[in-house]
Amino acid sequence: MSNIIPKLIPPREQPEFREFMSMILAEQPVLLHQNDVMLRYFQFCDEIGFRRSKRRESAFFHFLSSIQELFLLGEYLFIMHRPETARFHYYRINANGNYMEAIDVGEYLQQKDRFAGHSPDPNPLRIDFLPFYDFAPRVRHFRNIGNGILFLNRYLSSHMFQNPDEWNRKLFEFLKLHQHDGRQLLVNGTSIADVNTLIQRLRHTTEWLNQVEKATPIKQVERRLKRSGLEPGWGDTVERAAESMQCLIDLFDAPDDSLLERFISRVPMPMISRIAIVSPHGWFGQNKVLGRPDTGGQVIYILDQVRALETHLRERLAHSGLDVIPRIVVLTRLIPDAEDSGCDVKREPIYRTDDSWILRVPFHDEQMNVLPQWISRFQVWPYLERFANTAAVELAAEFGGRPDLVIGNYSDGNLVSTLLADHFNIIQCTISHALEKTKYTDADLHWEKYEKDYHFSQQFMADILSMNKSDFIITSTREEIVGSNSHMGQYESYMNFTMPGYIQVLSGVDLFSPKFNVIPPGVSLDLYFPYSESERRVARQTARLEERLFYSKDKDIFGTLTDPGKPPVFTMARFDHVKNITGLIDAFGRSKQLRRQCNLVFSAGAIDPEQSSDLEEKKEIRRAHELIRQHGLKGSVRWLPSMPKSDTGEVYRIMADRRGIFVQPALFEAFGLTILEAMVSGLPTFGPKFGGPSEIIDHKHNGFLLNTGDPSLIATSLEHFFNQLETDPELWQRISAAGIRRIHEDFSWTTYSERLLKLAKIYGFWRFAESVEGKHKMDRYSEFIYHFLLRKKNRRAVKKSG
Repeated sequence: MSNIIPKLIPPREQPEFREFMSMILAEQPVLLHQNDVMLRYFQFCDEIGFRRSKRRESAFFHFLSSIQELFLLGEYLFIMHRPETARFHYYRINANGNYMEAIDVGEYLQQKDRFAGHSPDPNPLRIDFLPFYDFAPRVRHFRNIGNGILFLNRYLSSHMFQNPDEWNRKLFEFLKLHQHDGRQLLVNGTSIADVNTLIQRLRHTTEWLNQVEKATPIKQVERRLKRSGLEPGWGDTVERAAESMQCLIDLFDAPDDSLLERFISRVPMPMISRIAIVSPHGWFGQNKVLGRPDTGGQVIYILDQVRALETHLRERLAHSGLDVIPRIVVLTRLIPDAEDSGCDVKREPIYRTDDSWILRVPFHDEQMNVLPQWISRFQVWPYLERFANTAAVELAAEFGGRPDLVIGNYSDGNLVSTLLADHFNIIQCTISHALEKTKYTDADLHWEKYEKDYHFSQQFMADILSMNKSDFIITSTREEIVGSNSHMGQYESYMNFTMPGYIQVLSGVDLFSPKFNVIPPGVSLDLYFPYSESERRVARQTARLEERLFYSKDKDIFGTLTDPGKPPVFTMARFDHVKNITGLIDAFGRSKQLRRQCNLVFSAGAIDPEQSSDLEEKKEIRRAHELIRQHGLKGSVRWLPSMPKSDTGEVYRIMADRRGIFVQPALFEAFGLTILEAMVSGLPTFGPKFGGPSEIIDHKHNGFLLNTGDPSLIATSLEHFFNQLETDPELWQRISAAGIRRIHEDFSWTTYSERLLKLAKIYGFWRFAESVEGKHKMDRYSEFIYHFLLRKKNRRAVKKSG
């Protein structure tokens, strides 16, 4: 192998390069990540007198800033280098830093196993999904990752243009497939035998329809359409039906991506009226569940999603001329020991919907005994296959047949949705919300340390399986997929990694697959609206909540405020390590200024650790009490249990009334629904710069981004804001107004629903039209992963625990 240093580092910078690498080698470092590398580089520059103004201009700097990790093994440094998004190179550098050679990913992972203390396995078990994407189109440039539907529309329309006979036939065959409850839709394949006949019938029919009064209900001309072989589904009026038919004629004649998208969005192709949404873990309910372990934003997301999807489906089906009532079923776990949560009720109608339901199915052990108690999301894996098998029967009964689309949520729901999609042979969408792999430092490399409590060996394999099997993947932000210039995205972290002694992943997912799509969720504008809209607020609710938030001596509240009139620093989340409420408490406690100027008010889970059944939550609650005592926060902190969702909107508005702020202190946040809620309520919002909030908050314009990794940095940012208010009293109002505008303009459940259903239709057509052989190969490979890396491991885990 040749020395590649001359190709990457110009001669004038090579002495500094060698000196820096020698310094790293001399440190005998553990695994260093990007931030660690850059911190050492800046220290190195200061030591050698390299001017700060010049260092960022050097090729050396740009090379180092793209290092994701490095480690020392023997006399060599091994580097994972990320010159651009979703592209990785791997290097080995010798002891004096003057020779660097490229190695492949397999060699890099082997050396990483050795670094972790595992003897090298000459024949490690390896996963590589990349060859199975040969049958599918790929996005060419990383900037287009996350906009898969645009790429796929263009790909499909281009092939229809280049190979009209083949693709027109596929589209015709797809049209003939569509039925609902035994009723043929769109095209009668018996009356219309081929594409040319269909086009001829469409031309004659549109000519006739254009002579009829536009507003005429389609049912009045239905018999005439049937005689031409055209079935219901084209539109509810003569005008809309004629437009849909003309759109299809144009698509056959001169296909382009906008025509394809427009036609598929107008007609029930494929027919989607029955949707199963899967979310097994946690306490999924509508009352007295938020703030319990594993229960938070995902529940809110799904319930709001259901309402929006049902509304959009009902409108679309009506516009198609179909008298069909959509039904959405949220599949979750039934918990017999439900306390007062209602999670022991099998069927529950979802509030503010016409025909959407929560369907609860219990977990069973191997003897088919019902598991009565709640268990952590990290402990659910042995139960999911039996859960999916039982759920398949229940869903078929609930829908009177199979669903049209299944949507998985989080790792466990995505695995169950994969099993259900295979069982029913239906379109599958997955939504991860937050992949655990990037939350816990080196969770793959040190998986054995985490295994007892977190079972990452099963979760990471389940993630890989559902990512590759899914027809399309929705994320709330692009950052969730590909990260930023400085760090990898959640999905990107699955491209290659090792779990020493278990498996090496050479290619776990192809980010250039067009299945990835960014659709940010919305916020319920009925519940969350600006504090200034006084006419919409209920005075009795405001008074009740103000009393509870600041004054009452209820036994379930911790802390009495010495001066309740101070501006509140407010947060609301469940207690776990990543949500980092204890980090905010620590930050507040360290700052004399914040304690003098503000009160800290937070709503989070239980106050007594013995009231929690979750180990991580217990630990965080105890840590919160310890910090409050350590910093002497008596009189300036108020700790409330989790709030009912129906009260949360007014809570934000009350905090805004008092010119407070909302702080989301999470160490990492995939998106941040509470950030949307706080901003649209008019409460200036601070969120972590790590993760999705960076795509919601425009720093210093409509909110603020924090480095939440260090409590002192949180404190400094909050202090700076309150200092600015003293010289610029209008700052609070400007940030408040800009935050409201941001949410109203860019985060809408109506837009979300329209885009999700459009995705389901486009990917439904692609599922029909794609290479069957290529898809079957990936399916067989995925079955191997499921049976040998998930199913067997789950059974061993059950026997071990028994």
